[in-house]
Order: sequence, then C-alpha cells, then structure tokens
Amino acid sequence: MLQNDKHLGEKYEIVRVKPIFARNVLFPNKIAILADKEAKNNYAQKMEAAKISREKKAASLEDLFSKITADEGIVITRKANKDNTLYAKVDENDIAEKIKEVYEIEVEPHLFKLKKKLNEVGTYPVVFTYNDLKREVVVKIIAEVDKNAKKEEEKEEVKEVVKTKEEIKAEREAAKAKEKAEKIAKLKEKYK
Repeated sequence: MLQNDKHLGEKYEIVRVKPIFARNVLFPNKIAILADKEAKNNYAQKMEAAKISREKKAASLEDLFSKITADEGIVITRKANKDNTLYAKVDENDIAEKIKEVYEIEVEPHLFKLKKKLNEVGTYPVVFTYNDLKREVVVKIIAEVDKNAKKEEEKEEVKEVVKTKEEIKAEREAAKAKEKAEKIAKLKEKYK
C-alpha cells in the first residue's frame, strides 16, 4: 500500500486483494504497487519504520483502553424524549470525538464497529479493532436533563389535579356548543 485506506490497510503494509481489483483500482490510482521482490527491497526501510509506528500506535491504544476500562466506559450525554429515545443518534464519529475530548487522543472513527447507530439511552458494548488489537468499549448514553421541561411537566401535573368534575363537564359542553355553532354557520353559508 502506498496510501492509508480504511478498508484495506495502512501505508507500507502488504495486503491481499483480488487481482482484478488491484489491476482496475489500486494500480491505476497509485494506491498500491505489486509486492514483488524488487518492490519489497525498495520499500524495506519504509515498511520496517511503518511496522514500528503501528506497534507504537497499538501500545498507545492499549493504554487508552486501560484508562477507559478504569473509568468504566465512555459516557455520552444526549437529549432524549420521555421514552428514552435519542433525538440525535450516536455513531462511531461521536465516540471518537468523546475520546478525543476526554482523553486527548485522536482515534479514527472507522476502527469502531457498530452494527447500527445507537438511538436509545443505555449501556452498549462497542467493538474496536486495529490490526491484531481487538477490544470492547462500553459506551453509556445518558439522557440530558432539561430543567425547563421538568418544571413545565410538574406544572401540567399540578394543573390537571386541580380541575374538578364540574370544570371538566363545563369544558366539554363549551366544546360541543362551539362545534354546533360552526356547523350552523356552515349550513347557513351553504344555503344562502
């Protein structure tokens, strides 16, 4: 590989692909070259340096996951409705941003494997894969508390309790009278 590709591998890594894909996509776009003896000799130093950097990256990621495990996972706060369904779903990018915010380490979002975006409040295991390193990260999604909404809900509950049977009956009668007046007005307009 001459370039990083999130689906195939990293720069100066030897990967196996179908011959037709290599001929039609990788070679013409100069994303990769054929790994024959000559190419391996030409890129030997670069490949060795890349291998060392990948090992360092894996070690730093291992440290990161030990910190995350010590903190009992990543906590993401989002707005949610009464049924604990999120208004904005959580995906790999959100998890990577939270790691960068909390631990100040940048992680590529495509290394997290989600089957689907997370759309409810709760605790979810998310798989992280980087070469041979596979870890499970616990992601806790918490509903954001909106102080104004709570106050309004409490006021509504209080108002509902205060109404008496007589008030409810009067409201129903007023609604029926209004409907009847509207029907009469429509009929008068129709038969003018």
